[in-house]
Amino acid sequence: MKNLDSLFNKKTTTGNIIKSFRINFNITQKEMSDAIGVSPTNLSAIENNKREIGVDIATRIGAFLGINPSILLFPNGQEAAISKYGGILKKAARIKAKKAV
Repeated sequence: MKNLDSLFNKKTTTGNIIKSFRINFNITQKEMSDAIGVSPTNLSAIENNKREIGVDIATRIGAFLGINPSILLFPNGQEAAISKYGGILKKAARIKAKKAV
């Protein structure tokens, strides 16, 4: 599992996870793209972090790889994804505080 070990040594991306799993299992992009119902071009774009995925594609890829789709949607954890939106969090806190009065 040498390809998968590298995921935990740096900030990971959805594309890194998918590509690492695919390579680890010796699966071609064509084989995987046929199985999950996306074009090889789109799978390549996803693996190279040039295209984001939504719930549907994450679920298909997760099913194929045998992993929870949330790992693909939040490769560095849900908290890390939410923390990028500090401004929204502050505004939400102010609005909620006003409503609690």
